[in-house]
Amino acid sequence: MRTLLATLLVVLSVPVAASGDVNSAGATTLTYDHDGEDLLQVDFPAGWVIDTDYVEEAKAAGTYQGGEPEIRIVEAMPADGTRLSFGFWVAPRTPTLDKGLEYAASLDGSLFTDVEATDPEATELGGMPARTFQGTAKRQGDDVEFAMALIEARKGVVVAVLYVGVPDSWAKHQEELESIVGSLRRAGS
Repeated sequence: MRTLLATLLVVLSVPVAASGDVNSAGATTLTYDHDGEDLLQVDFPAGWVIDTDYVEEAKAAGTYQGGEPEIRIVEAMPADGTRLSFGFWVAPRTPTLDKGLEYAASLDGSLFTDVEATDPEATELGGMPARTFQGTAKRQGDDVEFAMALIEARKGVVVAVLYVGVPDSWAKHQEELESIVGSLRRAGS
């Protein structure tokens, strides 16, 4: 998992050019926009299920706990049933990486419990300044491992990228996850 973080972590939730669930037969490139401008692009491997309607589904199920601004999450997972999720979104009211770290800390208790994480590392992902960290936690009572990246996609816009999986799911899909993270880039680059 350490290799992934070194290569990895880029977080983001934004409007997406593609919509709906896409089960790709080949690699799929998605372009995400924010405030009417293309922001990031990412490539997902063949066979991964990509869900860009997460917020609408949560609202329909009555589980959306939203407010302003609405967080748009893109979620992807392998089609083989492995319990792991890779997602990203634009962190709300988070104009800097330092504020991004505060935002990430606020997820303790709402998204995870019993969090143990490494200290954030300053790095660059896809040519963008980033902070990455990883750890273990409990999610809905289950032990999970996670890796998170906060990326300054453009001035004043921080994207959160999050991998969460049951123990050893990273090892099972390491090559694919590293490929996804390695493909993150500013739109148009």
